[in-house]
Amino acid sequence: MVASDAALGFRPSAAPPLNSSINQWVSAPIVARYRQTASNAGVANAAVPAVPGAQRDSGSNSVTASIAAISGGMAPTAVVFFAGDGASLTAAGRTQIRAAVNAFKADGGMGTIRVVGHAASRTPNMSVEKHLETIFAKSQARANAVAQELIHQGVPAGRVLVEAVGDSQPVYFESMPKGEDGNRRTEIYVQG
Repeated sequence: MVASDAALGFRPSAAPPLNSSINQWVSAPIVARYRQTASNAGVANAAVPAVPGAQRDSGSNSVTASIAAISGGMAPTAVVFFAGDGASLTAAGRTQIRAAVNAFKADGGMGTIRVVGHAASRTPNMSVEKHLETIFAKSQARANAVAQELIHQGVPAGRVLVEAVGDSQPVYFESMPKGEDGNRRTEIYVQG
């Protein structure tokens, strides 16, 4: 059983509420998720469950099962992880993208590939609005990097859909750096 934030000694945030102007550059579902998280502060298991002990290996059943649980039951075809705060693809990431391209082509190449970029929640000290803008931009950059590689590997650009969700769908607790590493990811969904 996973201990709640309150049981671990965390207290509700004293951060100010989000400025309404944030809706200009962050989508409504992401803003709603932040407001939900803020309103649930101090309540046991209010946040999206993390996967204790899950491996960063994109082939790990526990990781894909957890992602499926938070994405409406659909497991990703591939998951690309990013080192640090960047959006540069690694050799392992390119291998994952190649696997998604092969799955797309094996399915006739007539469907779409949905690319969902994610970010860890840690940033330097800054305003809440700037924090949200920063993590959203990081998740967008990761999704774009994967989409560009998909296109480079032969997927028609019109078949690639890109989405960025910031840090609104964590798979790992971020109390340790490995948790942050696991949340810096892009999921690829090949849809027929």
